Amino acid sequence: MSTAGRKDDHIRINLEEDVGFRQLTTGLEHYQFIHQALPEIDLKAVDASVVIFGKRLCAPILVSSMTGGTAQAGLFNRRLAEAVQAKRLAMGVGSQRAALENSETEASFFVRKYAPDALIFANLGAVQLNYGYTVDQCRRAVEIVEADALILHLNPLQEVLQPEGDSRWYGLLSRIGEVCAQVGVPVIAKEVGWGISKQAARGLIDAGISAIDVAGAGGTSWSEVEKHRAPTDRQRRLAAAFREWGLPTAKSLELVRATRQEAGRPDLPLIASGGIRSGQDVAKAAALGADLVGLAAPFLRKAVESAEAVAEEIDLLVDELRIAMFASGSRNVDELRRPGVLVSKTSLTPSGMPLSSQPDQSDQTRSERGHSRDGPNNISDGQVPAISGVAAESNANAIDEFASLWLPRIENEMRAVLATRHPLLAYHYEMMHYHMGWADESLRPIAQAAGKRIRPLLCLMSCAAVGGDPTCALPAAAAVEILHNFSLVHDDIQDGDETRRHRPTLWALWGVPQAINVGDGMFSLAYAALVRAKEYSSPDGMPGPAGDSNWAHNAFERFTEICICLTEGQHLDLSFEERENVTVAEYLRMIEGKTAALIAGSLALGAQFGGAGLRKSECLYQFGHDIGMAFQIQDDILGIWGDPEVTGKPAGNDILRRKKSLPLLYGLEHPKLGDSIRSLWTRGIGEEELPDVIALLDRTDAKIWSVDKVRHYHSQARQALKEGMDEESDGSLLLGLANQLLQRKS
Repeated sequence: MSTAGRKDDHIRINLEEDVGFRQLTTGLEHYQFIHQALPEIDLKAVDASVVIFGKRLCAPILVSSMTGGTAQAGLFNRRLAEAVQAKRLAMGVGSQRAALENSETEASFFVRKYAPDALIFANLGAVQLNYGYTVDQCRRAVEIVEADALILHLNPLQEVLQPEGDSRWYGLLSRIGEVCAQVGVPVIAKEVGWGISKQAARGLIDAGISAIDVAGAGGTSWSEVEKHRAPTDRQRRLAAAFREWGLPTAKSLELVRATRQEAGRPDLPLIASGGIRSGQDVAKAAALGADLVGLAAPFLRKAVESAEAVAEEIDLLVDELRIAMFASGSRNVDELRRPGVLVSKTSLTPSGMPLSSQPDQSDQTRSERGHSRDGPNNISDGQVPAISGVAAESNANAIDEFASLWLPRIENEMRAVLATRHPLLAYHYEMMHYHMGWADESLRPIAQAAGKRIRPLLCLMSCAAVGGDPTCALPAAAAVEILHNFSLVHDDIQDGDETRRHRPTLWALWGVPQAINVGDGMFSLAYAALVRAKEYSSPDGMPGPAGDSNWAHNAFERFTEICICLTEGQHLDLSFEERENVTVAEYLRMIEGKTAALIAGSLALGAQFGGAGLRKSECLYQFGHDIGMAFQIQDDILGIWGDPEVTGKPAGNDILRRKKSLPLLYGLEHPKLGDSIRSLWTRGIGEEELPDVIALLDRTDAKIWSVDKVRHYHSQARQALKEGMDEESDGSLLLGLANQLLQRKS
């Protein structure tokens, strides 16, 4: 295939296919800015500008090398260049090999016409120096774009995975040195997405390179791009094997920064790219020492639309960067790099683990979690007995470690499933991203905790508990969480809820028809997530217990049963709203479907993906069922007696919402006081009548009875876990996480 043909392939695949890393991340998520409540600066005084190669940019943002060599690529380059000129940033063009091979394609790279004042980088593949390219060809590449500097990109892994790739890399460093000495402009060494090691950085610095772009792992996996181009199954399998290869961007930046210091070149400019997606990512990379921060994918998607769309994306990034600087008390980029402005999240928690993995129990210390609060006279929080003393501390630490390792991978797996499939469909998928917590109301990416992800964590813990590799269960974990979120989208519509997680719901922002369609899409994509298990398997098939030829069928059957139970539970819940007389037994049947089935199914699927047999899978299903029942009843207790300062909701909120929760139904069935409660309920309960209703419920012992129910299901869950694991389960991560869920106060 011609070089131009490859470029069109690369554009199409990047726009239409899922080519991101599944497990490797940039590593930037492990850092956090220290918020300054008194920044002592005005936002308008924040100066994000930098000077690179003698040109001042309004922000340290580079529109990274992407494309060129075809008519379509030329249009995209023009739009990118117009936006870069308007916003005073830097821009690199894609590999100019096509232009050197065919002069008719030169125009697609000529961006200087549209960006006369911008910092522009030419670009050639370094390996071409081993295939006859000379300093003269490098100069010609610079002349074509009237560039301020030349990028020599390094892509050994991509080349050897291409059918037409170049695999002769021996002796390349000395030729790079010749170009650095003779080409006449600064030379930048750039990886394409797998990172620069210390050894490579030292060699490049000694060769005379003028700057290094680490281009680490965490963004586009070019091995995955080449998988989509591969003409044979063998080549596809080879490419797929390297999807998770590389050094994360933050780590590579750290290594190259240290090497720069050791080499006596502390002022050598560093560029960070690879998975940068937001203004806060830019701020973090700059704080970690990057002089320039490159982004490609976000701009390519906007270049499909127009130069104005690219400019709007730039404005958003720069505004987010400046706000991050303001909120961290940094007047300029140099101040952003001061010690203590950006810190590792491990330094902010007692256990040394990232905040995102901590259970949502901000008002409760670990020492408090380690003590049971048994007895009818000490149940104000409705907590269940927990593992105590040192065991609780150790268990909590282990849970935090597990969560910090696997939560990012769960998130990446779901992002891969919910990735935009075509630019025309971007809006559809971006609404899903909003609901998942990955985007704001303008559908711009945001970096914040997206939720506890309890169900997928339980799925992976279950897989590990039976001796399996949690990686194999990632598709199942993503499937159950996407399914859960589908149900929430439809719940919000059916219940008329305008907010969820302190944000407007999908239907409240974009209307009921769009929200229904988004929910339907997520339901279908939950199955698509499960299908991805084939990509994690050996050539012999999906992971599962040895000798079980029906394993895949059983997994899909289990997942389908979860879906059916969810809709059955929702049917009962909706029908209860129209009925005056609902019994305790009917309510328990409803939450079996609406809450317990998904938690139980998550654990059973995890066990199946871990290779467990039928007995263990069923025991873990029962464990999940009982924990799910206890979880919902605990919610019901908090919905009436929870502390408003902790729950964020008024006391008795469920009663005010006329929710038929378990304590209320128990009170309505009381032989002596039930009629009094029903009389108030029938008339309608406002805030003035609320204290009377709660007092009547207290007299029926509804709270004590409900807490006993929580304990009952908790005890059954422990027994099921013990039976399934054939050992004492007190130290189990599964039980530890379940205990944390049932001891929460919000």
